[in-house]
Amino acid sequence: MINFDNIKTYSTDFPKTWSFLWSPEEANEIPQEHKDQIFFLNKEASEFVKNYINSSKMVTGPLWKPFNERYFKTIEEFEVTENCETEIKKWLYNKPIPFDKYVFIDSERSGQSVTLTWKMVIKYWQGLFFADDLIIFDETLNWGLFYFHEDRLYFGSDKIYDKEFEYEKAKELNEFKQKFFNKDNLNYNNDNKKNSIKDFKDKYNTDRIE
Repeated sequence: MINFDNIKTYSTDFPKTWSFLWSPEEANEIPQEHKDQIFFLNKEASEFVKNYINSSKMVTGPLWKPFNERYFKTIEEFEVTENCETEIKKWLYNKPIPFDKYVFIDSERSGQSVTLTWKMVIKYWQGLFFADDLIIFDETLNWGLFYFHEDRLYFGSDKIYDKEFEYEKAKELNEFKQKFFNKDNLNYNNDNKKNSIKDFKDKYNTDRIE
């Protein structure tokens, strides 16, 4: 069974297609020291990574505002420009992530998820933050780095997400919909329904029923 302790054993050779390391030929030419810190994951492990980040509810918004508004207290933005190498490396370097920490990418242009050290994220930022939307995170889910293909980076930190609270909200919302939003109860002028909607919005501090 795949877990974060053994996930690197579910790796493949470097892809025979373009990746964040550019062409297969260019990828093959990177130093062995770097190759030893980059693991392209097979289909099963890539699915594990995708399911893990999707189930976290970290990323729920539109691509230009990707993070769940209830997930992080702090969100920083960075604009990727043609001549930003010094600035972006400094911005990434200053994040509270050790160089040797293995992080996860879901997923890059090869179609595979990747686990690699934070040092390699900084080293190969140009290939990562180039054309495709992607999310970088670690198993703690305490931070996330999202690249939006229109040259914007978003770094979320100071996690405030309460999984139990959100579970109870989802459960109550499902019960609410079954009771009030069905083919037999579509009368929006029903006072009981209106009061229940107001109570739900007040309880969960939300303007939406979805």
